Amino acid sequence: MRIVRMKTVFHVSTPEAAERSIAKVQNLLADETLESDTVAVLFDAGEAIAILERDSNLADDVRKLLDWTVEYKVCSNAIQNPAVDESNLVAGVETVSSGVGELTRLQAREYAYIRL
Repeated sequence: MRIVRMKTVFHVSTPEAAERSIAKVQNLLADETLESDTVAVLFDAGEAIAILERDSNLADDVRKLLDWTVEYKVCSNAIQNPAVDESNLVAGVETVSSGVGELTRLQAREYAYIRL
């Protein structure tokens, strides 16, 4: 069996997609036919960012994925609408200048793009 090395970015823009993203990332990491160099999850909608808050019911799952070196990124514009206190996010979540800019940068670096 040939193992494919990949970089993947998941684009999350709804609360429903945010919840599904946990299982999707876990499934990707568990796939033995792929060797994921890097997995990033980019949030670009304020309502979806709620799962990244320290007291959310999915915060422990996010922490585990961060420990597996999954990168969590949030758009600085989305974090303001609705207002999200950046200091209340799970440690390790990175704020980027803009979601679309970060998606462009990652795709230029040959990340596979998956919109949830």
